[in-house]
Amino acid sequence: MQLHPIKGSVELSVRNWVEKYRNAVQNAELIELVDAPDLFCNQVGAWAFLKLAFLWNYAYYTYIPIIGRRYSNMCYVDLFSGSGLDQFSDCSGNPQLILGSPLLMATINSQYPFKTCFFFEANSECADTLSRRLHKLEESSRLTCKYYELFCDCNKDIDKVINNLKGLDGCHFLLFVDPFSTEIKWETMEKLLKLNYPSFDMIFNFQPFGVNRKSYNPKTITEFLGDSDYNAYKHTDERILEALENQYLQKLRKFPNIVKVIKRVRIKSGTGSFYYDLIFTTRKAGSPWVKNIDYLKKVIEKLTGYSVSIIFDPTIKTLNQHIK
Repeated sequence: MQLHPIKGSVELSVRNWVEKYRNAVQNAELIELVDAPDLFCNQVGAWAFLKLAFLWNYAYYTYIPIIGRRYSNMCYVDLFSGSGLDQFSDCSGNPQLILGSPLLMATINSQYPFKTCFFFEANSECADTLSRRLHKLEESSRLTCKYYELFCDCNKDIDKVINNLKGLDGCHFLLFVDPFSTEIKWETMEKLLKLNYPSFDMIFNFQPFGVNRKSYNPKTITEFLGDSDYNAYKHTDERILEALENQYLQKLRKFPNIVKVIKRVRIKSGTGSFYYDLIFTTRKAGSPWVKNIDYLKKVIEKLTGYSVSIIFDPTIKTLNQHIK
């Protein structure tokens, strides 16, 4: 099975690659349905587009075609769903709206769409707004799955979803973990990583700068890392940001039944030192679909939030002077 985009599309210019996935992430018809002056939008950096393009690409071109054929209950679990709509400014300061992760996955148009999506969101304003947007899409017959609204802290109620998933025959799920920093507790992650059934692939947004800011709070960093010796990472020769992330990766590797492959894709702001890493995990070592992750890594790491803001800006036609 040839997976897209391993061949041919590799030669897309960075502008063409962004424009291609802009059609999905900035779907004008869907945005018109769910946008309204009185509805909240998450304010994000332009680099958020790269994260969402990665999620959509992997789900649409790799995960769904393979898993959807083999499992009767293919599900999606989003632990930090947000409001469903994000906004950033392009290079000229114009507002740009893009679909958030829950709306991207709940409307994915495929022969094998997700059977069920589970959306966690603890912030009441985001939760209420997401609910209204999902209902609007449902009324317009644009949803391609059934969904559950879990508008609560995923750390407190993850068992509800786990029990639901375990009760489904032929289940496999895609897990998206997108916190601001340390909001996901290790205790919650451990419950998922210890699952014998069902299996899952994971995309985890590790925010080293945000985690570092919280590392001086003993209770918070201990809950995030799951280690009582929260100062252990300080006693290494690594930069603190790298040490924090490597410590987390070491913990993930202790669950080889779920995490046999780990890939990191770095997403950079392009206007300073800020970055975060998308951590992709799967239990299938040597699987052909991991090649698509390698492709995405190659393309996305050539881009930055700044280059995305230029491409989205209709007044700028070339990136030659911006990308080496």
